[in-house]
Formats: sequence, structure tokens, C-alpha cells
Amino acid sequence: MPKSRPLPYRIDEEWFNALAALAGTFGASAEEVVQQSLPDVAVTRLFFQCQDYLPELRWDEVAQIGREAIRKYLRAKYLQGVEQHLARLGLSMEQSSAQDVEAARQRILAELRSDGPQQPAQQLAKAQEDSVYLGCLYEAWKRAKAGEPGYTIDSIEIGQGANAHTTWAVFKDGQVL
Repeated sequence: MPKSRPLPYRIDEEWFNALAALAGTFGASAEEVVQQSLPDVAVTRLFFQCQDYLPELRWDEVAQIGREAIRKYLRAKYLQGVEQHLARLGLSMEQSSAQDVEAARQRILAELRSDGPQQPAQQLAKAQEDSVYLGCLYEAWKRAKAGEPGYTIDSIEIGQGANAHTTWAVFKDGQVL
């Protein structure tokens, strides 16, 4: 059975909070992320074997390559998300200005509001503040209007007791967006 040893580790509060938030997106703790970030035994042995041939090799150089690869990957994913978001608005990254994005946003809000009695008012209030949510809501709304399986527009009850009221909402696979 492998032995383990507890190690004290200090980290700035701001860095820890960011790490905890990131870990939370994967259902893990910050401590688990730190532990998983350490190189395994095979990587450590390989590093020391490489040092036999390249004595000037330092671990911080190896770690920097990993950090740069993560940054590059995240930038690519971010740009992919921006492209998808702009596509939902009917725009493209190469040919759209900030004014085009705002005009598309206003057009989509107007289109959703003009849906008459089935207007998803509660979702529109949130969509007005969050452009990415607006794009997702609009796409789901178009699919629900087209009768695509998994997408519906239906009424829901919000609140309890005297504060309860009925409103329309867009659903994807039975879940309110």
C-alpha cells in the first residue's frame, strides 16, 4: 500500500478563491486540484532522465510549457464560444462590428417580445442583461417555434401563495432555460 505524506501549502487568498471556483465547475475541491496538478512519479522520473542529457533543464521551464498550452487551449475555446454566440445572433467574427452585435441584440429582443401571449417575459428580463443567455434563449425559442423535438414553449407557475403568477417560458428537454 503506497504511503502518503501531508504537506503544508500556502496560497494567496485571491488565488485560492479562483482555484476553488474553477475546481467547483468539476465538482472537486481546491485541494484536490492542487494534488492532481503535481506531476506523477513517472513524469518526475522522466524529467530527471532528461536532465542527464540536458543538465540546464529546469522544472519551471517544463511547467511554463504546460501553462502556455493551457492558455492556448482556453483562448481557442473562448474564441470558439464567441463564434458560436455570434452565429446564434446571425453574425460572424470577421464581418461584425460592436454596432452590428447591438443591433442584432435589439432585433432579437424585439422579436421575442412580439410573440404576443407566449412571450417568455421572465427569461427576457434576464436575457436583456446577458447577451450570451439571449443568444441561447433565442435559438431555443426558434427551435420550439419550429416544433423541434425537445424544445417547447409552455406556461409555468412562479412564486407561492399570493405572490404566485403564471408566465410563459422556453424549455429544453423539460428544463426551463
